[in-house]
Amino acid sequence: MLVALTLVFALQQVSVHAGSHGEQAQGDSARRRARRDSIRYEAILRQGGRETRAPRRIPLTPELERSAFLDTAARTLLLRARDARMRQDSALLNYDASAYQRLSVGMGFRAIGRDRLFFRTENASRVRWSRGGGVHIDLKGARSVFPMVKDSEVEMDDTSPIPYYPGREELWIGSGRARAEVDERELVHPIAIGAEAYYRYATGDSLTITLPDGRAIRLRELRIEPRRPEWKLSVGSFWFDVDRGQLVRAAYRLAAPLDIWGIVDEETKREAEEARARGGKPNPDDDVPPWVKGMLSPMQAQLEAVTIEYGLYGGRFWLPRAQYAEGWARASFMRIPFKMEEAFKYASVNGTDTLPAVPAIATLRQLRDSLFAGDSTPWSQLTREQRGERMHQLAQADSSRRAALASLRTDECASGGFYTRVESRGDGAVTAVTRVPCDSTVLARSPELPPSIYDEGEALFGISERNELIKALGFSLQPVWAPMPVRLSYGLGLMRYNRVEGFSAGVGATQVLGRGYAWDATARLGTGDWVPNVELGVSRTNGRSTWRLAGYHRLAVANDDWGAPLSFGASLGAFLYGRDEGYYYRSTGVQLTNGLERGGGLSTRFFAERQRDAEADTRFNLSRALGGGSEFVPNIRASEATVAGVALRDQRSAGLDPQGWRLLTDLRLEGGWASIDSADASLARGYGRAAGELTVSRGLGSRMAASLTAGAGVSGNAPLPQRGFYIGGAQTVRGQLLGAAGGVMGGEAFWLGRAELAMAGGVVRPVLFGDVGWAGRRADWQHPGRPVSGAGIGASVLDGLIRLDLARGIYPREKMRLDLYVEARF
Repeated sequence: MLVALTLVFALQQVSVHAGSHGEQAQGDSARRRARRDSIRYEAILRQGGRETRAPRRIPLTPELERSAFLDTAARTLLLRARDARMRQDSALLNYDASAYQRLSVGMGFRAIGRDRLFFRTENASRVRWSRGGGVHIDLKGARSVFPMVKDSEVEMDDTSPIPYYPGREELWIGSGRARAEVDERELVHPIAIGAEAYYRYATGDSLTITLPDGRAIRLRELRIEPRRPEWKLSVGSFWFDVDRGQLVRAAYRLAAPLDIWGIVDEETKREAEEARARGGKPNPDDDVPPWVKGMLSPMQAQLEAVTIEYGLYGGRFWLPRAQYAEGWARASFMRIPFKMEEAFKYASVNGTDTLPAVPAIATLRQLRDSLFAGDSTPWSQLTREQRGERMHQLAQADSSRRAALASLRTDECASGGFYTRVESRGDGAVTAVTRVPCDSTVLARSPELPPSIYDEGEALFGISERNELIKALGFSLQPVWAPMPVRLSYGLGLMRYNRVEGFSAGVGATQVLGRGYAWDATARLGTGDWVPNVELGVSRTNGRSTWRLAGYHRLAVANDDWGAPLSFGASLGAFLYGRDEGYYYRSTGVQLTNGLERGGGLSTRFFAERQRDAEADTRFNLSRALGGGSEFVPNIRASEATVAGVALRDQRSAGLDPQGWRLLTDLRLEGGWASIDSADASLARGYGRAAGELTVSRGLGSRMAASLTAGAGVSGNAPLPQRGFYIGGAQTVRGQLLGAAGGVMGGEAFWLGRAELAMAGGVVRPVLFGDVGWAGRRADWQHPGRPVSGAGIGASVLDGLIRLDLARGIYPREKMRLDLYVEARF
C-alpha cells in the first residue's frame, strides 16, 4: 500500500487498517506502529546524509541559460519569482484561518468500472500563526470512512494543514520547506536556482485586477516545460504578481509517470557503487527478486494535476486559498486513484490577537543529532551492522520520549477535555502546537465538517474554478522532445489463459519521446494455438487524455459488452475450472483511440481491420485434469470480413456512499461498413449497433442494500456473428452458460435485468440475486418467448471488488454453477 501510494505519501503519511478495538487489535496496532516506526527511523537516518550533502545539478552553461527563455519577459518574470520565493515579507505578522483537508483513495482492478472508494479521511481545524508565537492549531473536526470494511481506522500524520509559515514551499511539493537550489536527486523545482538547466520558460496570458481602492494588480502567466519527459520534472502554467513576483495560482503535473521499479534499480545501483567506493561489497539482499517484479509489474504512479489558488488579503498578502492534487498508482492489474484537497478561509490577517510562544520539543531529527553528535557519516557509508545499531538506539530514545508524552496526555485528559501535541512540521521549518479533544466522537460529530463525508465538496473546494485551471494542462504544454530509455515490461499483467491461446505470455516495450509522444510494442505467444500476436502503437497524452494510433494482429473479443475475458482475473476461472466467458475471433488492422488515462468517461475508437475465425482447441483446465467434468463451451464461428467504422463508449459512475444512491451507466455505440467474403455483393453493407446499461443501488436501512440493473441493445443490418449480442454467464445471467441466449451466432437485440439484495457493510456481504435476459432477432423483441433466467446466493468482497456467486439456472439450463470474478456491479 505504501509503495502504490508513493505520490500521496509525498504530501502526507497515511496508515489504514481494519478491525475491532479489543486487546488483539491493540496488539496489532502496536506491531503496525513498530513497523511504521522502523521505516520512519531509517528515513530520518538517511535524511541525515541528505542534509549534509551538497545539491547535485547540471551546471548552468551560457547555452543552457540562453535556450531556457523563449522571450525576454519570461526571464524577467522567473528571476522576480525566484527572489520572491525565498524572501519573507516582514509586514505579515499573523493570521487566523480555518483549514479543511480531505484525502480520498479508490481501488479497482480495471480501468473501466464503478468508482469504488477505498478510504476517505477529512478534518477541519483553526490555524493561528504569528511571527513570534509559531503555529497554534485547534482541531475542530475529524473523521474517516472505509466503506469496504467495518470497524476500520485511518491514521494520518500531520493531519491539519498549515497555509503559511516562513520558508513554506509555495508549490506544495517535496518536503514542505523551500530550498533555494535545485537538487536533481529530488523533484526538480521549476523556480529554484539552476532550474534553467532543466526547464524552458515562456510568458503566456495576462490579467489585470482592479482593487476597491483603485489600485491595479497585473498578473502574468509563465508557461514552463521540461527539457526532457522525466518524472522528477513538472510541466505547468504558473501565474505571478508581475510587480512583486509572488505566486497567485498554478496548475501543473509530472512530466511522466513515476516508474517505481526504475527508481528502485537506480537506488540499488547507486548504493552498490558507494559500497565499492568505500572498499566494501554490495549487499545482494538489496536487489529485488525478478519474480517480485514480475508479480507487480508495471508499478507506476502519476500526478495528473496539481492546482494551487492564492487569495489577496489586506490588499497586500497572497495566501493559499485552495490546493488540490489528483493522480493514480498502478501495481500490476490493481489501480489506485487518489485525490488530496485542501481549503483555507481567513478570519483575520494581521489582527490584534497575540499568541503564546510555542514550547521547544525534541524532534526525531534532534534525537538523532544528540545520539550521534559529531558523527556526520552518511547513511550510505554505514555498514549493515552500524545501520541496525543506530536504528536500535533511535528506537529506544524515541520509546522513552513517547512514554513521557503518553503520561502527559493522560494527565491533561484527566484535568480537562483536551490534550496538546507539539510537533515539528515542514521538514523542521516550524513547530506547531495542536489542541485535540480527548473524546474522538466530538470530532466526528463536529458542525465544522460537511453534512456527509461523501459530499462532493463544491462549496468548500471550488471545483468549477479548479477545473478551469486544469484546462491549462492541454496538449500544447508538453516536455521538450528528448527520447528516454526503452522500458521493458512483463509479468502477471501480460499473462492470460483461454480456450484459444491456452497459456499466453507477453512482453512489452515502451519509450517516452517528449512533446507528449511515446511508442509502445507488445508481443505474445500462446501454447494453444502458437499464433504470434503483435501490436505496435504511437500515442500522445497530456497526462489526462491520450490519443493512440496502433497497428495489430491479435485475438479479439466478440462479447466485449461485458467483462474483460482476456484479463488476468478472467483467466483464473478459465484455467481453474474451464469457465472461459469470451467468444473470440482474430483481427488484423489499425485503430485510432482516445480515452482518459484513468479510464471511464468517453472513449472513442476508429478502426479498419480484417476479421477471421479463431479455432478453440485448448481443452485443459485444472478441474478437468483432477477428474471433474468442466469443459469449455464452443467458440463462435466468426465470418471472414473487412470491417471499418467507429465505436464510442461512455461509462459514468456517481455516488460513493454504499448506503446512499449510487449510479453506474454504460452506453455503447458502434457503426461502420462490413464487406463479408462472399460471391453475393449484397453482403457488403453498413451496420449499426447500440447498447446501454443502468445500475442503481441504495442502502435499505442500516443492514440491507439493494441493486437493480437494466440493459438493452439493438443492431441494424444483421451483424456479423462476432458483433452480435450474447447472454449467459457471470456478467449477464448467472447460472446459464455463455450463449444461452444468442447462441453462437449472436442476437440482433437483447435485454437484461438483474436484481440483488445484500447485507450492508463488512468485508464480505452475503447477497441474494436473480437474473433474467433475452437475445435474438429484432422481430422477436416483443414476443421473446421464455427468457433465460437464474438465481442464487453470493458473496460480495470489498464492495464488489471480488465476487463469488453460486447460481442455479432456472431456464433453459437447470444446474448449479459457481463463478468467481472481479469488478462486479454490486
